[in-house]
Amino acid sequence: MIRVALIGYGQRGKFYLDAFSKYEDVKVVAVCDTDPEKIAIARKKFSLDENMCFSSDTQFFGSGKIADVLIIASMDQAHYAQAVKALKIGYHLVLEKPIAQSVAECREIADLAHKYNRQVYVCHVLRYAPLYTTIKKMIDDGKVGNVISISETEHVGWWHQAHSFVRGNWRKGGDTNPMIVAKCCHDLDLLVWLTGKKCKSVTSYGSLMYFKKENAPEGCADYCFECSYKDQCKYNAMKFYTEYPAFAFASGQYLGSPKDKQAIYNAFSKRANPYARCVFKCDNDVVDNQVVNALFEDGSTAQLTMTAFCEGGIRTIRVHGTEGEIEASMLDNIIHYQKFGKIYGVQPEEIKVTVEETFGGHGGGDEKMVDDIVHALRGDASAKGLTSIDKSIMSHLMGFAAEESRLEDGKPISI
Repeated sequence: MIRVALIGYGQRGKFYLDAFSKYEDVKVVAVCDTDPEKIAIARKKFSLDENMCFSSDTQFFGSGKIADVLIIASMDQAHYAQAVKALKIGYHLVLEKPIAQSVAECREIADLAHKYNRQVYVCHVLRYAPLYTTIKKMIDDGKVGNVISISETEHVGWWHQAHSFVRGNWRKGGDTNPMIVAKCCHDLDLLVWLTGKKCKSVTSYGSLMYFKKENAPEGCADYCFECSYKDQCKYNAMKFYTEYPAFAFASGQYLGSPKDKQAIYNAFSKRANPYARCVFKCDNDVVDNQVVNALFEDGSTAQLTMTAFCEGGIRTIRVHGTEGEIEASMLDNIIHYQKFGKIYGVQPEEIKVTVEETFGGHGGGDEKMVDDIVHALRGDASAKGLTSIDKSIMSHLMGFAAEESRLEDGKPISI
């Protein structure tokens, strides 16, 4: 029996426990969260003993090793200290990204995993998403020849930016992580994993252009429910969270029924709710647009664009090789492949990638990652271990270097 404990019963933590608990040889034995309402929900759902429900990580770690694997799905700023304590106690880790808040902290966690012979899996779930696993196989099979350049666009979306990076927990880089790490270490990871190449240096530009006070409509209120623009503003909090109750729950400001729209409306009509604030009058400082250019050791290049100004929720990618090119989007999970020679009659191919219905997300990658981790924890030789910390750390090195470059007006930073 694999015993699983969790710190951080938020949106991601809830998914992980649901996913792990599907396996007959996995048992959820403990949950830690600072919110008593979330603890009550988890305790009832997983039939937990009262003494296995913790309101602080101090209490949790004070109980010693009470499980085999610990899922860390807390806020970014807690990852490092919790991971270090857990590894020293003897836990294997499923560590939500980002790994930590600096290069030194990331490296220390990796070093401790080796020192104590512990498995640490970073939640780079896109390595398991069928769209990207198909592209990876095509590249490895030589379909495009040698990859010369690869570009990825992270279409964050106006609504996601407002929810997470303007009003939400990731709005201040000093408190959590710079946005290029917090949101886009997935994308930087794909650039490395798909090509199989090592990054040599990066440059980056980006800024906070739109979500700031000088762009607020004249006379708008500090809170949506008090604002004369609320009926015409797409950022109206009461409307957004009522229509998308999953985000109301994710905010931590509402834990009731997702069907009770009036209750959600009421919850986001209070000054005490930070998610009710005007998006132009928050205390956010992370960028809403950024580009990263990467140089690999063999001279090939990669480029990442992160933007809030789109409908959002998708990623697009283009791979350019010596023998062909690939273009794909998570919007439709269709890969467009062209082997060079179209002018001589070589026809393009369209590959529709099947994504099974999933209660997780990330293009089907969530559940597939959990399944592989379970196999690895069992000791199965079939486990791929695609997101072990040694394989996942490069994206973080690139991300922190990109932020350093951005703050120094695009100065090249060696990895």
